[in-house]
Amino acid sequence: MKGITKSFVFILAAASGAPSAVYQIVWMRRLSLVFGITTLQTSTVLAIFLGGMAIGSWIWGRLADRRPQFALIVFAAIQIATGIYAFASLWIFGGVETLYLAAGRSLADRTGLFAGLQFALSVLVILPPVILLGGSLPLLARRMVSESSGIVGAVGAIYGWNMLGAAFGVVATVYFLLPTVGLTSAVALAATVNVLVGVAAFAAGMSAEKRPEMPYAAAAMSSGMTDFSPNVIKFLVLIAFALSGVAATTFELGWGRLLAMVMGPSVYAYGTPAVIVLAGLGMGSILYGVVQRTTEEHQQRFTFLEFLIAFTATLSLMVLPRIPVLFVRFFPLFRDSFGRQAAMHFIAAAMVALVPSVLFGAAFPAAVASLGGAAVRVGQTIGTAYAANTLGAAVGVCVAELVLIPAVGLHATMTLAVLVMVAAGSIVWWRIRAPRLRRLQALAPAVAALLSVGMMPTWPREVFAAGIGFVAPRLGTNEKLSGIVRGMRLLYYRDGRNATISVDQTGHTLVFRSNGRTVTSTDPVDMADQLLRGHLPILLHPAPSNVLILGLGTGITAAAVARYPVRQIDIVEVEPAVAQAARLFDSYTHKVLDDPRVQLIIGDGRNRLLGARKQYDIVISDPSDVWVAGSGSLATLEFYRIVGARLKPGGIFAQCIHTRALLPEDLDLLTATFQAVFPHLQIWTSAPGNLLLLGSRDPVAWDYTRLKQHFARTPGVADDLRLVGIWHPFALFGAQLLGEKESDELAGGIGEFHIDDRPVLEFRTPRSLYVETAPMIVEQLNSFRGPDPPMIAGFDPRRDLDADGAYLLGFSYASVGRSNLAIKYMELSTTMAPNHPMFFVGLGNQYRAVGRVPDARTAYERALALDLNNVEALVSLGEIRLEEGQLDWTRVLSDRALRLAPQDARVHALIDKLQEVER
Repeated sequence: MKGITKSFVFILAAASGAPSAVYQIVWMRRLSLVFGITTLQTSTVLAIFLGGMAIGSWIWGRLADRRPQFALIVFAAIQIATGIYAFASLWIFGGVETLYLAAGRSLADRTGLFAGLQFALSVLVILPPVILLGGSLPLLARRMVSESSGIVGAVGAIYGWNMLGAAFGVVATVYFLLPTVGLTSAVALAATVNVLVGVAAFAAGMSAEKRPEMPYAAAAMSSGMTDFSPNVIKFLVLIAFALSGVAATTFELGWGRLLAMVMGPSVYAYGTPAVIVLAGLGMGSILYGVVQRTTEEHQQRFTFLEFLIAFTATLSLMVLPRIPVLFVRFFPLFRDSFGRQAAMHFIAAAMVALVPSVLFGAAFPAAVASLGGAAVRVGQTIGTAYAANTLGAAVGVCVAELVLIPAVGLHATMTLAVLVMVAAGSIVWWRIRAPRLRRLQALAPAVAALLSVGMMPTWPREVFAAGIGFVAPRLGTNEKLSGIVRGMRLLYYRDGRNATISVDQTGHTLVFRSNGRTVTSTDPVDMADQLLRGHLPILLHPAPSNVLILGLGTGITAAAVARYPVRQIDIVEVEPAVAQAARLFDSYTHKVLDDPRVQLIIGDGRNRLLGARKQYDIVISDPSDVWVAGSGSLATLEFYRIVGARLKPGGIFAQCIHTRALLPEDLDLLTATFQAVFPHLQIWTSAPGNLLLLGSRDPVAWDYTRLKQHFARTPGVADDLRLVGIWHPFALFGAQLLGEKESDELAGGIGEFHIDDRPVLEFRTPRSLYVETAPMIVEQLNSFRGPDPPMIAGFDPRRDLDADGAYLLGFSYASVGRSNLAIKYMELSTTMAPNHPMFFVGLGNQYRAVGRVPDARTAYERALALDLNNVEALVSLGEIRLEEGQLDWTRVLSDRALRLAPQDARVHALIDKLQEVER
């Protein structure tokens, strides 16, 4: 091989870019399993990754200029070395976890030292390989310049293909590697690619003809660049390019968070903007290098690009509030296909991020050329420019995520980034040499950006807080979307470090949201979920003392726990803004955060369990839906083992599972994994779509005597449970779906577990986000149901299940949506007490719920035969008579109901319907 073709170098650039994206995603995820999924952790790792790339580019760029004929050989060596390190990282990360556990447990309550330890260990494990990776661009560019006369074209093409390779790496990792083969195999595959790239580059470098370097003057002239640029303007270009890096990462973070609030915070929603940004960088860099210009022309164009980025980024801020509207409008087109949903993600991301990213990409070769370096110093020039930009990007990550977003919010932070871009262009603009008219023309996009920012109205925060991706299935038109937004009374909104938290009031219901996703509310269904999550494990445990709750939410679960005489309640919450939002629920939580037994700990729950030594009687976890990015780490075998290690003998773990997007095979995998650590498993429900797994390593039996005592003597317990339809101690078991024996049958025979290395649920469940999975789960669980009622120590059905108990057990079943079982026990109650009118009313309601209208009519008639003044029976029978067209009967029933209850809304609704039919 006498010469190395451009195509070959471009292939090397792209092939080396793809593994770097794999490493960034996987290594960040791997460290999050140890250090926690917090913005501090992720921004620290990302900043180290970018900082290492900057250091590597600076070092290898200078080395490349010393022996340019060996640049490809050195590139080959660092690729092979990176691959070897990546293979070794499969064991290195295990060592980091061991070091962390050895040193971290003594620092768990010392925030500063704890964060310093995490930073030091992250530097130790990530910095060496990324310093190697940072050499790819300057080494390849230096070799290509040795073979080609076009410095700018070479730099632009190599950087561009490297970015396109990285974009491919993100797509491959997020959409294919992690869902199918897992973290370890993804790293091994990326390492193999590095080694193969290194071998190919080494072979090419050894066989290529070694050309003598061009003389300095000839090289400078042939490149289309001069070396007469003053040092001042070179310095200003580097400062501007560093500021450009600050703004670029700020925009990318903002785009990602806001788009995830619209489309749902899945791994795909977060991964898509990264792909668009990288692809845009690649395309812009390649296109800029097509035409050669002088150094002064490059400086003029660099300034214009900085201003143009500011303007197009401002336009993206105007487009973002329109994305929810477009999402709703086109939702029917992509609802039933994950492929079309992914396409919608890419289209939405491209609408706001593609054009600015293309311009950011073009700015790289423009900046390199603006520095005026000759071919003999191209490695140093590229290395310096790349280092300035990536260091700026690292600073942008930290400042935006840790300081600006929680301080002033996403909108203001992105607006500041626009101003940074205007400033970046301005500090070069005032020194460039160009005709006055051209200088003024270059200012046009900057002026337009500033005017647009000044006149731009504030975002309608309700549009993002509403979580359009979740309510879209219920919407048919944008008018309905507008109605939802108008109906929201936003009480709290905060762009926090880790999530955007909001509380709104719709009607009489308070709704708590995170990143637009409805977490919970004061709706009766959600109240039942929160209250049972707190009461059930406490009622099961014989004598709980220390309780740990992962996730504060509204605080209602913690308030349920606080009803009991426990000694301490630790609550771990990752987002500080949640504690402020929870204060809006004080009237429901009895100001539980002021309870002296409660300690609120800001941090990651898994990390806290991993690093702490404290033992608990009960651990309660309410992770986000399994399809939400990051939540999969709270449903793996390793996480359950961590929880098990923190439980005392006889300790109980309670985990809430929301079945949205969860298919039956997903529930199989999850329950089998849970039971592998907690073999004594029970499955409960508060409503269709909400499951609660109660598990322990040791047998823990229900005690009916203790249960009755809590109902009778523990203040507030009976009141809370009556709110969710449980009026009798034994009626609690209306919420139990499967006991231990039935849970064994469900989880038995599953041949795999959900593990950290293969977090398939987090990647699989978003694909069924708009599939109605709740009926599938109900059918699956019902197939394992055992006899009713369950066997409880101290409970004798013949002695303890009287008519009231049977009816209230049926009422409990009805409250969680299990109408068939409700009918069974309500029928039993009417047999045991045939003279109780309310039993027949409740039974009639359940008959209507399952469509047995004739039976419902008979039940209401029996109730009225016993009590002609029963308003509920009068109205319900009147509704049935109206549906059957018996207007005279309806009039008689409604008139009597109106005399008995003149203020009853349901009575008036029946009369209004009757009058409408009569008209």
